[in-house]
Amino acid sequence: MKIRTLHALTALGLALAGTGSASAAISWNLTGGGSETGALANGNTRSYTASGNALTVSAWSNTKNSSTAADAYIQNAYLASYSGGLGVTNRDGASGGGDTYEGTIAQTSVPGHTLDNSLRYDSMLFDFGAGKSFQLKSVTVGWWQTDSDLTILAYTGTGTPTFTGSSASQGYSSLLGSGWSVVKSSTGTTGTAHYANAANGGVAQSSNAAGYKPLPVNELNISARYWLVGALNTLVQALPSGASVGAGNDYVKIAGVGGDFKGVPEPGGFMLLGVALAGLVVHRRRA
Repeated sequence: MKIRTLHALTALGLALAGTGSASAAISWNLTGGGSETGALANGNTRSYTASGNALTVSAWSNTKNSSTAADAYIQNAYLASYSGGLGVTNRDGASGGGDTYEGTIAQTSVPGHTLDNSLRYDSMLFDFGAGKSFQLKSVTVGWWQTDSDLTILAYTGTGTPTFTGSSASQGYSSLLGSGWSVVKSSTGTTGTAHYANAANGGVAQSSNAAGYKPLPVNELNISARYWLVGALNTLVQALPSGASVGAGNDYVKIAGVGGDFKGVPEPGGFMLLGVALAGLVVHRRRA
């Protein structure tokens, strides 16, 4: 009987250890403001928590060292929160770059405060935490206008993304050669970096979160700490011949993201495993 009990406890411990890295799907609702650092300044971040897991989001746009988007470097921008989701206000309007709708952090006009590709290319960097590897499975577009095409990349390089350094000089066109990877399995009519009509049938210019529809992404099932989501960006990857989408006029706010952590044991798994191991110790002492 003691041997059977020992075998049973051992099997339980091994089973729990083997399933500890599995995790349930997690979704972050980004229609609230989150916890902001660097309020009302370029380079701010917003942090969100879901099921005990933290997500930090920042804004970026190619506004550095050039008056044209094609050869400008990526620079931090302001990440704003709206009822329709997160949007970006870049430095183009404030510096007289030509986008009259972009405005400034304190004052923008619709649709300038969205994640857009009007004159400049806006992006959001999603950081799922040090030592974490997240398999992004869905992106939810909230409020949108005109069109809702997105460019999505996963950082599969080492360290931190190059463009995040204070003195970095990197443009979007070099990302795919600098540790960033596409996450689509086939080119289709948009290319492997782009997703067309990401609003997924959601009503345009709506602040009704109940009507937002998550878009399945990442067919290659890539896992990474950092993810970059932006308005359709042809500097990252040119559209294929005969593409069915246009290269501009995408104005969106991101209302949510979802997916799974990979290779990181859940706290519950650790607890159950500890109980099993404790049982083994007690049993051996009694024997």
